[in-house]
Amino acid sequence: MPSVKQKPVIERLRFLLQEAAAVSAAIRDNAQDDHEPLDPESVLDLVSNYQTVLDLLDEAFNLPIGSESPAEGGSACSIG
Repeated sequence: MPSVKQKPVIERLRFLLQEAAAVSAAIRDNAQDDHEPLDPESVLDLVSNYQTVLDLLDEAFNLPIGSESPAEGGSACSIG
């Protein structure tokens, strides 16, 4: 369960990811309608941005040992 501080930030990210999925679907639809694939440079840039989000979430999830509060246990696994 997210902390009081984290809850609105996580909800905002969920909203933004839903928006990103909708925009991605529009990009796909446009490419299909135009019979023109998305250019490789755009794909690489978008994938890089997506990977940055994954990396940041992974860091937030996998805090270094000793940084968790006494009430919480640490767990190490990768999400991305």
